[in-house]
Amino acid sequence: MEQILGILFAGAFGAIFGSYATLFAYRLPRGESCFGRYFGQKSRCPKCHTIIRTRDLIPLLNWIFTLGKCSKCHAKIPRTHLFIEFATTAFFVLFYIKFSFSQEFMIYALISVGAVILLVCDFTHKHFPQPILIFILMISLAGRVLHDGNVIDVIFSASIGVIFATIFYQVFYKKTAGLFATQSQSFDYTKFILISSVQFGLQSFLLYFFAVMLIFTTLLILKIPNKKNRDSFGYSLLVPFLWMMLFYPSFN
Repeated sequence: MEQILGILFAGAFGAIFGSYATLFAYRLPRGESCFGRYFGQKSRCPKCHTIIRTRDLIPLLNWIFTLGKCSKCHAKIPRTHLFIEFATTAFFVLFYIKFSFSQEFMIYALISVGAVILLVCDFTHKHFPQPILIFILMISLAGRVLHDGNVIDVIFSASIGVIFATIFYQVFYKKTAGLFATQSQSFDYTKFILISSVQFGLQSFLLYFFAVMLIFTTLLILKIPNKKNRDSFGYSLLVPFLWMMLFYPSFN
């Protein structure tokens, strides 16, 4: 019974965080304020600009109440909003099952929210918002310091990360044509690899980096990216990252 209640609470927290994450994923790439009614505009329908009612903002359930449409003009709500709310709810539940309500749960759950936002922003705008990259870096840094009890190991991991991030940039941007939409996109991916070196211990990071290189190499062999198809490939970094957090969560 306690486990079931814990799962329900974790899912509820995940849905709430997911609701706010949709706002960040939508507004950050557009340069809009992400602090709602207190420091910016209230949530509005992008088509008719009608203010969205509070009852229509209930995570996940809002899709049942509104059928995925604006209650005023019936414009479709982006499905990415539903994806974010569902994904964050699922990750909160999974991390609760793995860690219960603990320090590790909070660290991994918060990082997963940031990773989901990055995934959607890359899909919609081919861009990783810098505030979210910084957020993930800060949480990862705090987690490593709390776990290791010092910053020496973190500095060493970051140094290794710089080397491998440079390798990634040199191989998949400078030595290939057509893989990334812009140089800015390649910088975003390179920064995320560096952040991953802070998040994971050396062995886990090397495994993560190998998985990323394997995915990108496979994409090149299959000739999926080309000059006419410069798509978003953030999933190639973020899916292995989330997978590593779930199945290789330790910082060793």
